[in-house]
Amino acid sequence: MSEVTANGRMDRRGALAACRAWWRTRWVLVAAMALTAAALAGAYVWADGVRARSAVAELRAEAAGAASAFGSSLSNAVNNRLALVRGLTAFVTAQAPEGQLDARFPMFADALRASMAGIRNISVSPDFVVRLVNPVAGNQKVIGNHLLNDPRPGFADTVRRAIETREVTTHGPLPLIQGGMGLIARQAVFVDGAVWGAVGVVLDFQPILDEANLTSLEPRYAWSIRRSDKGVVAGDPAVFVMDPIVERIDVPGGDLELAIAPHRGWAATADAVNEHWLFSTFFLGLALLIELIVFLVAERRITLASLVERRTRDLELARREADRKAEELAVAKRELEQFAYAAAHDLQEPVRAVVSYTQMLARHLGDRLDGEGEEYLHTVVEGATRLKGLLRDVQLFIAEDRAPLPDSPQPAEKALDAALAAVQRAITHTGASVARAPLPPVMADERRLREMLAILIANALEYRHPDRAPDVRIGAHREDGFDVLTVADNGIGIDPAYHERIFEVFRRLHPRDRHPGTGMGLAIARKMAERLGGAITVRSEPDKGSTFAIRLPAAAEGAAP
Repeated sequence: MSEVTANGRMDRRGALAACRAWWRTRWVLVAAMALTAAALAGAYVWADGVRARSAVAELRAEAAGAASAFGSSLSNAVNNRLALVRGLTAFVTAQAPEGQLDARFPMFADALRASMAGIRNISVSPDFVVRLVNPVAGNQKVIGNHLLNDPRPGFADTVRRAIETREVTTHGPLPLIQGGMGLIARQAVFVDGAVWGAVGVVLDFQPILDEANLTSLEPRYAWSIRRSDKGVVAGDPAVFVMDPIVERIDVPGGDLELAIAPHRGWAATADAVNEHWLFSTFFLGLALLIELIVFLVAERRITLASLVERRTRDLELARREADRKAEELAVAKRELEQFAYAAAHDLQEPVRAVVSYTQMLARHLGDRLDGEGEEYLHTVVEGATRLKGLLRDVQLFIAEDRAPLPDSPQPAEKALDAALAAVQRAITHTGASVARAPLPPVMADERRLREMLAILIANALEYRHPDRAPDVRIGAHREDGFDVLTVADNGIGIDPAYHERIFEVFRRLHPRDRHPGTGMGLAIARKMAERLGGAITVRSEPDKGSTFAIRLPAAAEGAAP
């Protein structure tokens, strides 16, 4: 019984130790997933804020266009009626000296009222006392009213402005005694340079609104009209507290303001119009893809870390078995390279998916995508493309150790032709001149030699001097048992302190926005040269250009290419 108990305790201790070991290896995975989720959440909040502001700005621009159009219609409706007042003034100015005003006024006033909807009455006031009114029915009380002595607020002031400006002035819109809102327009009459009196027209405000067709705004916008000094005269007063688009309409005697705003507010309407759910769905899919990539990378790192830890522990326990230790280290190295190669290969597909779905999203959104949205999608595609190039370079760098070596000299001229063809677009774009000397056969396969030359020529074009066109010179000579191929340029040069650092993996001396690239080109080129038994060196000084030398073991005399 005691033996069973002891075994049980040992099993529990073993299980606890195994659990602790599992958590020690998995905390990196948990932390990576949590940090990625937090970063994605922050990115979503930021991107959604940018999208929302852009959508609201677009909606406000559209509303501003609608406000301008309807404001113009409202201005035309008012000014068309004020033109009748000017016509009435001209009529009175012509008829008053002839003494025919009383006889001809009724017919003229009837025709004037028939020409435009919404005219309540027309009046003529010699010496500013109302003498003639049309129609008479319902307006008898205004006859005999002295306009300059009218006690009602604003009435006498309107007449005085008409005298001072000699233009049509308005009063209102204001509630009329007969009901509804009205606009009173007056103009002073001058005969032989002296003030004779005034004319007036009382206009219903509702026909003006009907003519401007403001009700057609209502399916999408709430609207309101106010006079800058009189308050709201039509529409929904609440619109002016909804951060509306306001269009000013010039009216003699005071401006009108037309305000419009979406019924549900700017943010809610913009979300509905711009399909917020589509943005959220896309971002969620992208986030899940990124989380999956992080999980796969972190899981593989954990697996590799566990493998290295196990190998190290085994090696510590068997330090005396040097041969087995070396073999196990070699196995671990091969497995690491296989993992890195497989990871770089497997990640190509998710990257292609990101590019494809982003381009599909751009086509789906079409004209609804503004310039800022196009910039976001372009940034996603550019980043994925850069990642794809980086993965390709990683595969090329890792696979170099397993690539077969040449068994005979190969013509360097053919490899140079292929390298120049690969960078021809960059040569044309930069306006570079390329001079080449004859190159001998060398102990290098065409693929490696083409890749090394293309990398060095591309670097010469990328790091060109801003004040002169690129000048690239390619030559060859033999030195100390090596065939040396040189690529010289007149670019910006390299400080001697960095001559070795530039060949390190991912080493960059300049920001990515100035000189894009993966940072692996020179490292790949040097590894290829070393694999062939040679090396790559550089001679350079700042502002004086650079000369890169590919040193390869000299081919035997008489060896057939």
